[in-house]
Amino acid sequence: MISSKIIEIGKQAISKSDPLAILFDESATDDLKQVAIIQQFDKQSNKQLDIKAGSQIEIGGNEYEVKTVGKLVNGNMQNIGHATLVFDKIPETPLASAIYLEPYTFPEFKVGASINYK
Repeated sequence: MISSKIIEIGKQAISKSDPLAILFDESATDDLKQVAIIQQFDKQSNKQLDIKAGSQIEIGGNEYEVKTVGKLVNGNMQNIGHATLVFDKIPETPLASAIYLEPYTFPEFKVGASINYK
C-alpha cells in the first residue's frame, strides 16, 4: 500500500455538481492549487505507484474500486502526483488522466486525511 496525506484543498477544488476531484502533489502551481486537492507522498513512494483496474483506493475511510485507469495516470502520479478521480460512470471516451471509481459516492476530503492506494 502507498499512502499520501492531503495537505491542502483549493477553494474551487470541490464542486457539488461535478463528481470528480483533481489531485496534484505539492509541486502544483498556485493556479492549480485553487482547483485541486494537494497530496503529499512519503519519501517519493509515488514513484512505485501502479494503479490498474481492480486496484483499491481508500479516501477518508471509504473504499473505492478502480474500474478504469487513463493511459496517462501512472506516469502523472509518479511524476507530479496528478490524477482526476471520477466518481461516475465511465464515458464512451474516458479521460486519459482519470481514474474511474465505484461506488459513485463522493468522499469527504479533509486536510490531514490519508489517501491509500492498494
